[in-house]
Amino acid sequence: MTIDYARNVIRRSRLIMPANVPRFVEKAFLRNADAIVLDLEDSVPDSEKIATRERIRELLPVAGKGGSDVLVRVNHTADLLLGDLEAAIWPGIDGVMLPKVESAGEVLRVEEHISTLEQKRGIRSGHVKIGIIIETAKGMLRLEEIACASARVDSLTLGAEDFSADCGIELGPETYQGMLIPRMNVLIAARACGKIPMGLMGSIATYSDADQLVKNAALAYRHGFLGASCIHPDNVEMLNQAFSPTEEDLAYAHQVIEVFEESIARGRASTKLEGKMIDIPHYEKAKLILDRANKIAQLEEKKKRSREAAIGGL
Repeated sequence: MTIDYARNVIRRSRLIMPANVPRFVEKAFLRNADAIVLDLEDSVPDSEKIATRERIRELLPVAGKGGSDVLVRVNHTADLLLGDLEAAIWPGIDGVMLPKVESAGEVLRVEEHISTLEQKRGIRSGHVKIGIIIETAKGMLRLEEIACASARVDSLTLGAEDFSADCGIELGPETYQGMLIPRMNVLIAARACGKIPMGLMGSIATYSDADQLVKNAALAYRHGFLGASCIHPDNVEMLNQAFSPTEEDLAYAHQVIEVFEESIARGRASTKLEGKMIDIPHYEKAKLILDRANKIAQLEEKKKRSREAAIGGL
């Protein structure tokens, strides 16, 4: 069965934690991120990558005890990828983040290896998902085939920093329009294939500028993105709020549903609200907003219960 992850999975915030710093991972469950990423890639020095991945299995339950999904970002290199997957695919993992993807074949090879490890280690078949990160011009050119390569792929992200370096596009307000094109390509491909479109209208590197991060996240949400990664715990709630419907959104959605259903009862499939036409697309969008809010509330309750249980057990 094909899953529309964009409609059924909430992933507003992914908190990236360097897996070689255990004290960061130990506190990650308190941050209320929708997902915690144990990073083996960019935040881990080359000299520590092998030793760090050997600790991933013991870190999985530590990161997951607050109810967040637990992901591992692997190194997508010939010398490290398979070893990273071997170290990461254990009970307690929910997905891997695969950076620098440039073809559907790469996705399928990772999927095959994950399937083997699931079977070997008693993990439900298909449980471990793949989050795709597009970071090169080659990957962008093959975006559609990559996005739809596997039912395991649950999200699509533009790695803006690496992509800008690969293409020579500076990241900044003066190049917003240039970077908007690849960002929207990622979003459209994700939506077409039922994946979660993730990303900011800016760089996650500007984590210390709270006002700018909130603006970038809110703008991304208005463009159709449903979440983003962050590298500092202080950014988590900013993302959670920015990628959630506001009280005003919910109130308006309720009004749209009410007036439209009243119109349908009168035999008409269009009406107006606050001087604007309301028809089927507006009605369907309003239902999606309310459904997303309900799923967010359920996830928040799950995380709250898990955190309370974890704190009580300390």
